[in-house]
Amino acid sequence: MTKRSDLLELTPEALMALSNAGFVKRAQKEVAEGKLPELTERDDGCIDAKFGDGNQVTFPPGKTLRDATCSCPASSMCRHRVTLVLAYQALHATGLPPEADDAQPQESAPAWSPARFSEQLGDVPLSVISRAKKLIQGSVVVQLSKGSGAQATPSARLPMCDVRFFSRNSLAHARCDCIQETICEHIVMAVWGFEQAEISQPDFEQLTLQIRLPDGERAQANALFDQPEAVLLQTSLDKLLLKLWSDGSSQPETAIKPLMAEVSRHAQQLQWRWVSESLADIQQGMADQHNRSSRYHPVEFLQRISGLSARLVAARCMDQQAQQQALPRLPAAEILGLGVKGEIQLEHLKLVSLGARYWADEQQEGVALIYTDPDSQALMVIERQWPKNSDPQGVATPIGSRRIAGHPVKKLASCQVITNAAKRRANGALDIASGKQYISVLPLSSRAWELLGEPLRQPDAAALKRHLQQALPDFVRPRQPIEQLHILPVSEVLDWCWDPALQCLQIDILSGEDRDDNLVTVSLNYDSAAPQATEVLARAMLTPATPPRLISGRVKIESGKLFIEPLAVASDTQIFSLCADEAEPFPMERQADLQQRSGMQQALGDTETLLAQWLQQGIRHQGGRGIERVEMLSEALNGFGLVQLSALLNELPERIRSNNHSELVQRLMTIYQTLRLVKDRQSH
Repeated sequence: MTKRSDLLELTPEALMALSNAGFVKRAQKEVAEGKLPELTERDDGCIDAKFGDGNQVTFPPGKTLRDATCSCPASSMCRHRVTLVLAYQALHATGLPPEADDAQPQESAPAWSPARFSEQLGDVPLSVISRAKKLIQGSVVVQLSKGSGAQATPSARLPMCDVRFFSRNSLAHARCDCIQETICEHIVMAVWGFEQAEISQPDFEQLTLQIRLPDGERAQANALFDQPEAVLLQTSLDKLLLKLWSDGSSQPETAIKPLMAEVSRHAQQLQWRWVSESLADIQQGMADQHNRSSRYHPVEFLQRISGLSARLVAARCMDQQAQQQALPRLPAAEILGLGVKGEIQLEHLKLVSLGARYWADEQQEGVALIYTDPDSQALMVIERQWPKNSDPQGVATPIGSRRIAGHPVKKLASCQVITNAAKRRANGALDIASGKQYISVLPLSSRAWELLGEPLRQPDAAALKRHLQQALPDFVRPRQPIEQLHILPVSEVLDWCWDPALQCLQIDILSGEDRDDNLVTVSLNYDSAAPQATEVLARAMLTPATPPRLISGRVKIESGKLFIEPLAVASDTQIFSLCADEAEPFPMERQADLQQRSGMQQALGDTETLLAQWLQQGIRHQGGRGIERVEMLSEALNGFGLVQLSALLNELPERIRSNNHSELVQRLMTIYQTLRLVKDRQSH
């Protein structure tokens, strides 16, 4: 009789992903109390279980939990199937011969690859194989990871789905987060991807590649940028960027809309999803500027404009390498988002809140609720906006009292969400159906973030720095709902101050044991859309009775120092959502001037501010003072040893005086990307 090693290797985390946490916890409790079913193992590997409540489960080999049959009234998944697995593991907890104990790999066990499932694909229906081949013909890119450690879970991140392999013996226990409950085309593509990766780079741990058809034929042989539509896109984009830089983003939207629509049309025809998403972000940024929205920031808008141009330059470079039969570091299709679907229906989904961001302008207000799926650790955002209104007495409706899917925003900003009716768009935006039958909202435990791991939750600031320094630039990564969001532990609060001029609260913390490598600055500016956020942050971080343990937020390295713009703070008692929670006024008696910077930092910051100002106002409207300012900054940067950046700036006055600004636009983009690189790598 052959033991079911596929069941023995399913960890509680794997069972939670294949069923849900509630079933697993109840099954664990029953097994711990000795309430085991009566198990019978047949010669063919099928397992029968009889429970004390009269229900029976039959679990054939080569099948997953959902394929097992149970006599209980549950329509699909149930606790009996999960209990069968845990009871079987308890029965075989000892006495396994070494050669059969694949389910319990030792710490020294090497990582394994799902390429081993190639033969098992022969049992997959031909209709599923056909759908997988059709998708691959659209140039699908996959990010593969073998994981690490004894309980490694290999995974494949496809453009719209995440696939994980929980068993090294049975493909049936692979899980995709799409709506399909059985083996789907995404799992098939993931296996093909691992098979291709093992041939090209057998010792890889993480690899990004463009999946080929299983017979080895390339899905698309033609150069992406040689397509007529791609030439038209680049031409129309050049016109759009020239118009923006020449006349400024503050010009009437009617002057930009036709050009924006033309570029968007070409991007949609090419199915370059990340280019389309970048254009939509730029359009939203212009609308925010004109409506005086709290979301708008000139430097962030400059990043969007420059990032789109840099994305196309990087993709063209990688495409040229591929045409020369070289293996590019990233496929051009990955950089462009070629063939990424607009949205996908998700199966049972659990979300853990990481915080929220409120915003408001002259006419509207809105919220971005930020969540992560604990299984895949993918970030997702629910966004909503409403016209500003007030009751007959003139009292405005608070954003926290608005409702999404039948629940108040304030509640959704710090909770766990479980839903069976969610759609995820390509950029990570999430739509969920309203109604009690579709969504459950549960309180957020103070320990909820401890289920999360790397890269989202980092062990200390030094590890996060290494992660950020090794990460690819944001303009080549798939579009994210919110960039560079991470969770850090708070070992100690060192000092704090309040700048009344900048309306900024800054708190210095230690995140890790070594003070030299683990210093972090928490920085939050006052925002009228969330007026109590700074008070909540102060109370959460500076109350001795309930010291902070973890903090979530957007992170960046500047001048060699790690900064975090916080969204939420976790203590031993609760998780504070800064925008949504309320707090008593905090005495901001420690006041300081946070604008004091070194000469080099000041010169780099002034250069960035100048470029953002030009983009907003337009080069045409810059007089002699603007050119003088460039010359002064160029001289200052040269004095600090930044010779290349200084030389690039030095060329600007002559290009500005000429009537042809086409080359000037590309030079401005190059200057800004170089400046960002210097700021990221500059030491104190």
